[in-house]
Amino acid sequence: MKIRKPILTCLLVFLMVPVKAAIDKNTADWLNKLDASLAKRDYYEKQRIDRIESLKEGMAKAKAEGREFTQMYALYNEYKSYRYDSARHYSYACLGLATRLQNPQYIAQSQEAIAFSLISAGILSEAHDVMLSIDRSALSGKLLEDYYEINSLLWRNMADYIKEEPFYTKYINRSNGYLDSLKQIVPPNSCMWWSVTGTRQLREHEHQKALESLQHVLDGCGDDLHMRAKAMAEMAWAHILLEHEDKAIVCFAQAAMADNETATREITALYHLARLIFKEGEHERASVYVHQALEDVNFYGTRLRKVEINDILPIIEQDRYDGMRGQRNWLFVATALFVILLLACLWSYWTIRRKNLKLTEARETIAGQLEQLKLTNLQLQEDDKIKNAYIGRSFYTNAEFIAKLEKLYLAIDRKIAARQYEDLRSMMKLSTLNAERENMYEAFDQTFLKLFPDFVERYNALFEEKDRKLPDNDQSLTSEMRIFALIRLGINDSERIAKFLDYSVHTVNTYKTRIKNRSTVDNEQFEHLIMDI
Repeated sequence: MKIRKPILTCLLVFLMVPVKAAIDKNTADWLNKLDASLAKRDYYEKQRIDRIESLKEGMAKAKAEGREFTQMYALYNEYKSYRYDSARHYSYACLGLATRLQNPQYIAQSQEAIAFSLISAGILSEAHDVMLSIDRSALSGKLLEDYYEINSLLWRNMADYIKEEPFYTKYINRSNGYLDSLKQIVPPNSCMWWSVTGTRQLREHEHQKALESLQHVLDGCGDDLHMRAKAMAEMAWAHILLEHEDKAIVCFAQAAMADNETATREITALYHLARLIFKEGEHERASVYVHQALEDVNFYGTRLRKVEINDILPIIEQDRYDGMRGQRNWLFVATALFVILLLACLWSYWTIRRKNLKLTEARETIAGQLEQLKLTNLQLQEDDKIKNAYIGRSFYTNAEFIAKLEKLYLAIDRKIAARQYEDLRSMMKLSTLNAERENMYEAFDQTFLKLFPDFVERYNALFEEKDRKLPDNDQSLTSEMRIFALIRLGINDSERIAKFLDYSVHTVNTYKTRIKNRSTVDNEQFEHLIMDI
């Protein structure tokens, strides 16, 4: 079997060319943050439900205190971006109460609430009738601001619904007129002023200026997530028109996060985001987002948004299916080519391996033996060094010990001859023997630290700061260190260690276990690390 080199090269290139990432890291990070936010959807929704229940429970008290309208309007505010039928119910309830109270301000406020609810649900003609019934000349302050904002929203939705010239431009111009009126009455450089300015600049195709104005909104809106969501969505549209789709995705993702964290169900950001990431090849994620968006608008009850989502949902699902089918077909082709290439490689490998197997085995054997010889030689050198050090030290220690014995024997002989038995007993105190043992340990420590001068430092490196022990001076070891110093010298038998240190075997084993448990490394690795010192 022979395969020409060019064919092999083509197969390798075909199989090894990496697929280009659909989105960059920053965009992917924001989508991951959105996924994490959506995973807490129930938590955020419970916060809104708790606020609604608290308002309902306080209704009787509010009525008794003469602030029933304020309480009822607060309920409408909670529902207006959450659920249409409840928002509509409380807006009409507010109108009924305001009529009974014969309060013109409350009546106008209720009518604006009814109109906003109808617009959000896509019932535009009826919303227009309600707005026409409001006497604009009687409005001022916040009511007048809301009047202009709701009218602008109404005609914008009318334009989006009709989508046909010359009506589209006519309705957009009406919406712009109300925005211009709104800008005249809001405080300059306020969040609302910058928001209106950014919207107008966006509609006048001044996209970069719109982004700058909307950035002022983000800088000044603080914790107002509704304002943030609106600003981020409009910034996304500006980036789309500037052909910065990655930035648009990031903005829509942040807007969708703000919508989710406020349990807003009257949404647009999530399904616009689904459409954008679908174009970038994120089919699975786009499908999840568009289904979530559809669930939200169904829950809210908005007709216009439902129509928009149902327009793109079949496209996303069909293309997702086509994409999966294309990936499957490509996988079949790639697998077949890979199998052919693999068979060729296996045949070549088997042929070459037959010729080189014995040579490779010989080289490995020689290399292994050489490495073992090196290790053995190093161990012998270390053992020789330890042996010489301790032999030299033992000569000195034995000579010193014999001199002390000689002195002791002479003193005992004098005491016996003089019959000074009490003095003789005092000379045989255990403390004298203990002192000799301490001298032996001191000699051991000094010799060991000459051989391993960094033992204390490297030993303590195996523990956290609070568990580290320091000897009395730089020429001694602690009792715990002495156990592992003996292990470093190759004395692993607990019984021999116990005899040298005058401990029981149980005490030695207890010390070892306690020290290993206190260290920052695995117990099984502790003694290996000691041997590496």
